[in-house]
Amino acid sequence: MKNALILVLLVVLVALGFFCYGKSKRRGFVGKPGAKHQRHDYNGKPVDTEECETLVGQHSDVCIIPISYLQEMMSGSRQDIAMEVHHNETIVWVGNEGESITVRPMTGMNCAKHGEKDDPPSGSDSLLVDMKQPKPNLVFAHITNNRKNEKYCYKTNIDVTVKGGTTTTIDPHDFLEP
Repeated sequence: MKNALILVLLVVLVALGFFCYGKSKRRGFVGKPGAKHQRHDYNGKPVDTEECETLVGQHSDVCIIPISYLQEMMSGSRQDIAMEVHHNETIVWVGNEGESITVRPMTGMNCAKHGEKDDPPSGSDSLLVDMKQPKPNLVFAHITNNRKNEKYCYKTNIDVTVKGGTTTTIDPHDFLEP
C-alpha cells in the first residue's frame, strides 16, 4: 500500500512537472528557469552548469528531466553542459515521447575537461541512491547527502529505446553543488 501511494504521488509530481514544463515553453518560467552558471569544481577549475529547467514540489526539490531535453543536448540543438543537482533532491527521468529508458549508475567525470574519468574521494557515496523504475519510461532516484561528493561531476549513460525498437545511448553530466 505504501509503495502504491508513493507511485501515485510520483505520477502526480511528473504530471505537474509536464504541466509546468509546457507553461515554461509558452511563458518562459518554471521555478528556476534553467539558469546557467560557472561553478568551480573541487580543484578550483571552472565548470559550466545549468539549473534544472523543471523543478517541482513544495521546496522545488524534484527535478524532472524529459529525455527529449537530454537528446537536444546530445544533438547540439541545446548546449551540452552539466546539470546542477543538490543534496536530497529527487531526479525523475521521463521518456516523454514514448521512449523506454534504462538509467545506468553514475560514475565520476571531469566536467572541466568534459570527458576524463575523475573518481570522487574516498568515503564518498554513489551520487544516486534509491533508484527505482516503476515504468519503462520513468526512472527516479535521490541525490545522496554525503558532503564528500560536493563539487564533483558525474556522468550516467541512459539507454533510450524508441517505439521502432532502435536503442541509442546518451550521456548527460550532473554536477553536485552544495
